[in-house]
Amino acid sequence: MTAIIAFILRLLLILFAYVFVGWIAYWIFSDFRNTVRHKKSQMTHPVTLLAQIGPEQLVKQFLSKDIVIGRDPNCDFPLPDDAISLRHCKLVYKEKQWWAEDLSSTNGTYLNDALIEAPIILMDGDRLQVGHVKISLQIHNQTGVTNE
Repeated sequence: MTAIIAFILRLLLILFAYVFVGWIAYWIFSDFRNTVRHKKSQMTHPVTLLAQIGPEQLVKQFLSKDIVIGRDPNCDFPLPDDAISLRHCKLVYKEKQWWAEDLSSTNGTYLNDALIEAPIILMDGDRLQVGHVKISLQIHNQTGVTNE
């Protein structure tokens, strides 16, 4: 009788060991899957800004989620124009789209010749105007090709 009880206890121990290892593998896989989903949701579509400042052209590509445009040299896209506020406007990548938002600038921010009064979605080929500077936008998909 004791041999049978010992055998059953050994089988239960082995069964619990397999269940425990399976449970740990499930949690590792689940955590990995959530990490991959989180990174995918954080991916941005790169945006290229092309500004014409007199005879000079300034081109810069951004991968970050927030881009501040202004006269301040600490801005992500500093522009030397007295009609531009220190922190004039901000481009933000959220909800899988680029948005433009005026930062209470003195002269306002214009998108395709219309004053931005609230955050607005940007499209490939849009034109922003801050001060006297016109900025063309190229929004790229994940492969780096512009949307058309």
